[in-house]
Amino acid sequence: MDILSCVLASVIAYLLGSISFAYIITKMVTGKDIRTIGSGSAGTTNTARAVGKPLAALVMALDILKGFVSAEIGMWLAAETGGLLAFVFVIVGHTFPFWLKFHGGKGVACGAGALLALSPLVFGVALAGFVLLVVITGYVSAGSICACALVIISALVLPEPLLFRVLYLLMAGTVLFMHRANIKRLLNGTESKTFHIKK
Repeated sequence: MDILSCVLASVIAYLLGSISFAYIITKMVTGKDIRTIGSGSAGTTNTARAVGKPLAALVMALDILKGFVSAEIGMWLAAETGGLLAFVFVIVGHTFPFWLKFHGGKGVACGAGALLALSPLVFGVALAGFVLLVVITGYVSAGSICACALVIISALVLPEPLLFRVLYLLMAGTVLFMHRANIKRLLNGTESKTFHIKK
């Protein structure tokens, strides 16, 4: 494997990941830094609090797209290894963007986009769990946590290459760790709902 191609795939993925659409859109609409609003996370849920659900949906779509593009570029440059490296570094870039003093989002949407490029089957399982939990509970954080858990389960039971399984376990575990405050609030009943489900 060409080491230069792997490095290039990693750098491109990190730079794409570091483009914080939540920060950019919130700044354009309100003039405020999203990291000073709500939970302080530069992600979809906090964008919904800052500028509303339609623009939050746009942020999610763009984050998924940057993850997908990163993985596709990685695979084009260095086959499966490049795609896996891109999967890692687009999440790292999103979570720790250098130009925002390493304070970004939690990596769910961009990780989902990269996962779609690498393994549509695992992506489909995770997406189903995400949608189901959001519809049932109204909490995007609960859907994200469920999706990560399903990625971990899928990595253990589905016929994926061993390297893919190990990486999915590591990255899903990392994203779960980034949600530790959300998990605590969910358990305490203090998490804010993103969607209010009509009964």
